[in-house]
Order: sequence, then structure tokens, then C-alpha cells
Amino acid sequence: MKVRRIADDEWAVLRELRLLSLSDAPEAFGQTHANAVAIADAEWQSNARSASRGDRRAWFIARADDGQDVGLVQARRRPPEDCLVFSMWVAPDARRSGCGRALIGAVREWSAGWGARRIVLWVFGANEGAQRFYERLGFHFVPSGADYDSGLSYGALAMELDLLPLGE
Repeated sequence: MKVRRIADDEWAVLRELRLLSLSDAPEAFGQTHANAVAIADAEWQSNARSASRGDRRAWFIARADDGQDVGLVQARRRPPEDCLVFSMWVAPDARRSGCGRALIGAVREWSAGWGARRIVLWVFGANEGAQRFYERLGFHFVPSGADYDSGLSYGALAMELDLLPLGE
């Protein structure tokens, strides 16, 4: 399994994986398949370009040893020190293979590069498998506050991973 940051010309890969994710788990995302299909190629191109460099946002793609792209995750910087994770998806055949762990690892490395102090994500309340997965990676539920409140209106629970070294 290899994870890489999207290249600026990989918009078609991004589009394909995003559409697959929305077909596979339509209830898991805040976007519908129909909405994503309607997005113009120019917007996909712009999205891939802006996510291929810098510290504002990034898409990471997981590729299996057989050459198939099998997962993706989006990370965004929320100044000053938060990294937000969105749109995490792993193809059914690649689940429980370390793909999700590798994707979050890439986000963690990218965000550490610009000084993130925590990673925040939202997971739907009914998705207990995803909750357990993130807990195994060290995430815990956010009990209150703005991130907690923003997820509730969508039926999602906020989770966070503290990136501070112990003792700080």
C-alpha cells in the first residue's frame, strides 16, 4: 500500500474515487452522488491543483500493490493549528488492510509539516465501525464546543487527535 498526495493533473482520479465513495456509502458524506456528478471538469481540475501543493488543503490517494487506487482522504488547514479531515473512504476490498491507517498517517505527516496541534474529523453517529477505527488510531470524542455543535446538526460526532508531544 502506498499513499501519495494528489498530483495537480490527477483530477480524473479524484473524481473517480469521489464518485465511487459516494456510490459505496451515500449516507457517510455530506454530498450526494448526483451533486458530485454534476460538478464540471474545470472544478475537479481546480480542486486537484489546489490540493496538490501548499499547506491549505490536500487530497491523499492510497494505491494498492496491484496498482489500483483504493482510498482517499481530504485534509484542510483551519488556522491557526487545526487540521480538519473530510471525505475519508477506503474501497470495500481494501478495508482492514492498513489503507485507512496509512491515509491518516499521511494527513498526520502533512499537518505536522505546518505545525498542526490537533486533527479534527466528524463521523456519523450510526457508523460505529468508523468510530472504533478512529479510536484505535488515538482519536477521542469531542464532548462540547464548536466542533461538537457543528456535527450534531448533521447527525455526526466530532473526534480529535491531539498532536502535541507528551509533556507539552
